[in-house]
Amino acid sequence: MSFKNLVAKPWFLIVVSAVLSALPLTFSKLFLLSWFSFVPLFYMIFKYNDTKWRVCFRRGFLFGFVYHVCIYYWFLWFYPIDYVGMGSAASLVVVALAWFGISAVHGILWCIPLLLCRAVQKLSKNSLFLSFVCIVGIMCSQKLTSISELSFPWVRIALGQYEAPVLIQSASIWGIDGVDILILVINALIALCVVYPPQKRKIAATIAASIFVLNLGFGIIKLNTQSINGELNILSIQGSISQNDKWSSDGDRICYDKYSSLTKENIDTDTDVIIWPESAVPKVYRNEGALKQYKKLSAELDTPILVGILLRNDGEHTNNTALITSDGVMYNYAKRQLVPFGEYMPYEEALSKILPVLTELNIIEDDYVPGKDTIIMEIGGGKVGNIICFESIYPHLSRDSVNDGAELLVEVTNDSWLKDSPAMHQHLAHGVFRSIENGRYLVRSANSGISAVIDNRGRVVSQLGINEQGIIKDTVYFSNEQTLYTITGDMLFPLCCIALIVLITIFIIKRKKTTDN
Repeated sequence: MSFKNLVAKPWFLIVVSAVLSALPLTFSKLFLLSWFSFVPLFYMIFKYNDTKWRVCFRRGFLFGFVYHVCIYYWFLWFYPIDYVGMGSAASLVVVALAWFGISAVHGILWCIPLLLCRAVQKLSKNSLFLSFVCIVGIMCSQKLTSISELSFPWVRIALGQYEAPVLIQSASIWGIDGVDILILVINALIALCVVYPPQKRKIAATIAASIFVLNLGFGIIKLNTQSINGELNILSIQGSISQNDKWSSDGDRICYDKYSSLTKENIDTDTDVIIWPESAVPKVYRNEGALKQYKKLSAELDTPILVGILLRNDGEHTNNTALITSDGVMYNYAKRQLVPFGEYMPYEEALSKILPVLTELNIIEDDYVPGKDTIIMEIGGGKVGNIICFESIYPHLSRDSVNDGAELLVEVTNDSWLKDSPAMHQHLAHGVFRSIENGRYLVRSANSGISAVIDNRGRVVSQLGINEQGIIKDTVYFSNEQTLYTITGDMLFPLCCIALIVLITIFIIKRKKTTDN
C-alpha cells in the first residue's frame, strides 16, 4: 500500500492524530504540537464521517483509547504496589486494569464528538458547523471524566502547554476549558484550510493565525503586569522518603526525623511558615492533641508548621493539612476530593465482589471521609487556601478557596506513588493552571517532587526535581486580584452547549420549512 493510500485511510488518520495529540502531555517541550495534532481527526470527520453509526462509534473509541493509552502509560511506574503489602501478581493485575481500564473508559467517551457530527450531518454538512459540533463533543468527553464516584479528570488537552505560560494566560478568563477550546479551534481552522477551496482556505488560515497572535499578545501583556499584596517567606521541605519507609511501622519516626532535621538545618529568622507535604505525619492520630512533638518543634523554631496529617475523629478518617503552632492546631483543613481506590472504594459492594484485589489499595483499613469547607488560614498577615494532591486537578476547588478569601494557594502532595513517571509533570501542570486561573501564587510541597513555587502568572520560579531531597526557601506574594474566571467559573462550555442547541434548532426549523414548501 502506497503512503498516499495509507493517508486516505480513516483509521490511519485517527491513530496518527491520537499519538501526536498525546505527545505534548508527556514531552512538554513539544507543546506546539498540540496546535495542529488534531488536524487529522477533524479532516477525517469532514471527509469520512458520513457513515454508519457503529463505524463512527469504533472510530471515536479508537482515537480515545490510543490517545489515553499513550498518556496513561505512567501507570507502569506503580508496579510493584508492595507498600500496601500487595504481591507481584496482584500488582500486575491492578496496574493493567488501571492503564487499559481507565484508557478504555475515558476512550469510549471520545465517541461523543463523532456521533454528534454524524447526528447533525443530515441537518448540515457545512465543515465550519461540523467543527463546532466536534469541539463541543470533545469538551463533553473531557468533562464527563469528572463525574461519578470514578471521577478522574486527569487528562486535559491544554496541560502540554504548561511550560509556555505566554500561550495559556487566557485561562484567567475562561479557565483551562478556554485554552482547550482555543487549541481545538485553531486545529479545526487548519483542517478547513485543507478541505476548503483556495479563496476560503486563505480566510481560514488568516483567522487561525490572527487568533494565535491575539492569544500570544494577550499572554505577553498579562505576563508583564502584576498584582501583589504583601509577601510571605516560606520554607518548604521535600524529604523524598520512600513509600515503603513512609508506611512502615516506624514510618512516623522516620518522617519526623527527616523533616525536622531538614527544617532545623535550613530555617532562618526571616521564615514565616514551614511547609511539610501531604501525609508527612503518616501515623493516623485519633485527635489533634496527640501532636505534641510537632507543637514542641514549632515552639522551638518560633515558626508555624503547615503539615500534611492523617486524623481519625469519631471513627472517621480524614486527610488533612494542619497549621501547628506552640499553642496547638490553629487551623485544620480536610481534603474535599478523595482519590478513588486510594482513599475510598467506589461502588464498593459491586467492585469488591468482581475485583476483590482492589480492596487492598487503601493505606488504612477504612475509607476516608471528604471534608466540606475551604478553611482559609491566616498566616503571616495574609490568607492562605489549601488543596491536597488530587484536588489540584479540579479547578473549582481552588476557585472556591479564592472566592472565600484566599490570597495564596498551598498544595501539599505525596506523589511518591508516581515515582519518576511523566505523571509527575502532568500533576505539576495542573497546579500551573490553578495559579493562572485565579491570579494567585501557588506553593507546591511534595514528598518526592515536584515541589515548586508557581507565581500568579503560572511561571515556575523555583522547584525541586523528582526524588531530590532538599528545601525551597523563597518569598511568595499574596494577591487580591479578581480574574474573570474566579468570578464566573466554568461558563464557556455551558455557553457553547447552549449555542449548539440554538444552531441545531435553527437548522431543524429551516429544514422543516424547506420540506413543507
